[in-house]
This record gives sequence, C-alpha cells and structure tokens, in this order.
Amino acid sequence: MNASPLRRSLCLAAAAAGLLVAAAPAALAQSAAAYPQRPVTFMVPFPAGSATDQLARVLGEHVGRAVGQAVIVENRPGANGGIGTAAAAKAPADGYSFLIATSTTHAANASLYRKLPYDPIKDFTPVSRLGEIPFVMLVNPQVPADSAQKFVAHARSQPEKLAWGSGSSGSLIPGHALVAANKLQMVHVPYKGVQPAVTDAIGGQIQLVFADLATAVPQIKAGKLRALAVTSASEHSMLPGVPPMSTVVPAFEMTAWFAMYAPAGTPEPVLRRMNQLVRAALTDPAVQQKMAVSGFTLTPSTPAELGLFAAKETVKWAKAVNSAGIAPE
Repeated sequence: MNASPLRRSLCLAAAAAGLLVAAAPAALAQSAAAYPQRPVTFMVPFPAGSATDQLARVLGEHVGRAVGQAVIVENRPGANGGIGTAAAAKAPADGYSFLIATSTTHAANASLYRKLPYDPIKDFTPVSRLGEIPFVMLVNPQVPADSAQKFVAHARSQPEKLAWGSGSSGSLIPGHALVAANKLQMVHVPYKGVQPAVTDAIGGQIQLVFADLATAVPQIKAGKLRALAVTSASEHSMLPGVPPMSTVVPAFEMTAWFAMYAPAGTPEPVLRRMNQLVRAALTDPAVQQKMAVSGFTLTPSTPAELGLFAAKETVKWAKAVNSAGIAPE
C-alpha cells in the first residue's frame, strides 16, 4: 500500500531532521578543528604590567603562534577586578573572548563584596588553571625597618601616620591581616591595581604595599623597594633570606592563583580546543622558563579540576577575609 503524500513528506522531514542531528557533532568537531578563524581576546581585569597581564601576554603569544591568529590582551582594571570580570561575563559566548581570572575575581571577591556585578559560577565556564604566585611585603627604603618585626614596631610608634595600599585581594588581605594581628593604626589607600600602589610606594606617598612576586622583584633589585616578608608558607627561592609573613602574623599563608574562564554557553568543542592550547603552552619549556623568572609556578588543569579547585578556594579565601577582619563592601 502506497503512503499518502502527506505521510511521505513527514517521513522525509523526519529523516532529514535525523541526518541534521547526526551531523551536528561532526559539524561542531569540524568547526573546533578550524578554530579560531579570527583574533581571540584575552580579557584581563587588572592593569597592564600586573602579574595577571604578564601571564596573559606570554600565554597569548604562544596560543597565537599555535593557531595562526592574533590574541589580543584587553585590560579593564578597577573594583578589585570586578569591572573587567563583569565585562567578560557579558561578552559573546562564541569562543573568541576569554577571561584571565584570579583568586581575587573567582574566590575572594565573593566575601569582599555584598553584591558582585557578575556570578563567578553561573556566568562562566572553567577552561584551565594557569599558575600561582606569592605576594611580597614591601616598604619604601626610607622607612627605618629592615624586617617585618621592625616595621611593626615602627608603625606602632607612628599611629595614623603611615599608609599602606592595595589593588587586589592578594594585596588587600595580607595588609589587613598585618594591621589586625598587630593592632596597628595605619591609613589604608585602595587603588585600581597593584601597579599604581607600587608606584606610590616608590614615590613615598604610601609606606607599605603587598605586591605579587612578578611585580615586586624588579623593584627590589633596583633598590626602589625593600622586601620584608613573603606570603608563602616558606622562603621563596627568588628572595633568599626574606622570611614568611607568619613571623608577624601567626599561621598566615596565601598564594594568588590565575585561571582561564569562558563566558557561560561557549561551545564545548571550542572549550576543549582552548584547554588543549593552554595546556600545551603551559608545558612548553620556553614558557615555563620565561614565567619562572617572574616567580610563577604554572599549573595547567582540566576544566573539571579548575571547577573543584575554585570551589575549595572560595571557602579558603572566605576564612582569610574573616580572619583579617575585613567587612564586606
């Protein structure tokens, strides 16, 4: 018995739909293999020259060479990384915009602010961990202190006369912890990033700043700032003789970390491709050597590993914020 024209048309339509569904994964895989077909943007929510920026540029250079496309690093500093991160959350989820996030944007800010202009979980998809780096307690050379203990004593003798600056959670939390643990009376000056805070410390406008190792070491070597402590659990090989901050803040230990995220909804094949590109870059000996000079430890991961890591770190940083006596803004 012959099928009616209507039934025959429905069958053909169903068959065609089945072919489209079957072809979809292959099409996505093919598009991922050809990805990217135009420049990619790495959004950095901190100033040019910051540790986040340095890592983004080295990573972007390697990824760009691997795919034959330009990688544009776009800096949008301010609000403890909140401005650039919020902008990245609103970027098209087409695989051409990625956020170079940090422990500030995706762990600490959840406790530092009552309300964020982005949701670190719902608005983003993990791609890979990137690296980590400790912070350094730095003072202007004119400050009469060559150790953290002597600085504490000096600050106690000068209530409300010394100032310290911050430009990220990595500089904010140890500063507050130092002040709270030693009952110091110092003026806190917030900045849009660590770089301008370091500049003012060099100029003497503020006396103390905590800066990431990548930013701190050149200034220390140039004699523009003096290192008194590191926020890692033990001495760092790049600063022999500089003790951990736990000497003046018992049990204190904190390391800033960096990771790549994509806007939520970015196609899975593209995420896998970028993860492959990032992991290849971070395991390249030339990249490892270049970043080691700046004090970075590189930590490539799977997206799932980053998701679990960030969840644990959010709890850890919440405790650090609470211990430092910081009230959410």
